[in-house]
Amino acid sequence: MTNIPHATWAIIPVKQLHESKQRLAHILSSPERAALIQRFLAHTLTILNRTELIDRVLVVSGDEWVLATALNHGAEVLVETAVTGLNPAVTQAVQYAEEKGATAVLILPADLPFIQTEDVVIMVEAARHSGIVICSDDKNCGTNALLLSPPNGFIFHYGKNSFQHHLHEAAQHGLVPRIVHAPGLKFDLDTEEDWRQYQLTIAN
Repeated sequence: MTNIPHATWAIIPVKQLHESKQRLAHILSSPERAALIQRFLAHTLTILNRTELIDRVLVVSGDEWVLATALNHGAEVLVETAVTGLNPAVTQAVQYAEEKGATAVLILPADLPFIQTEDVVIMVEAARHSGIVICSDDKNCGTNALLLSPPNGFIFHYGKNSFQHHLHEAAQHGLVPRIVHAPGLKFDLDTEEDWRQYQLTIAN
């Protein structure tokens, strides 16, 4: 039997930039929010490129500026087949990665301004002990990083309380998730409070 090498793909789904961070619309204009997410995405792609445990990076989006940013950072791109939401986009990307030989997928959002290589390493190394690794947001509601090894058959539940929904989905597959608390993955930027915290952090 031929041994198939382990291949870990990082997948970043990104919505249309002009639709991003609507809850910050009273603080930032649409162009400002788009530029912010594009900057966060570029940072995340840079970090992933520096992380030796990540074999390939895939960005799935329907936004031409997002796809251009991804290509400029050496990532592969997948154009969303339809604007149907985050879960179908992630499913499409995971299926594509599997077809290309991925044996593990690490799904990350685009809005992680403080992600570092050590955070990615924590996620990938934790997969040695479990087929599913999860890092929630700092409120333990959202899913800020999800690693599946192997990825087949998992149904995604991004949205409200996705962390708990993904834990339940893991149980449905008979998996015991490994929950990690990687500092650079816990913070994402969704609310005005997050924005204030982000401003304070980058000012220090």
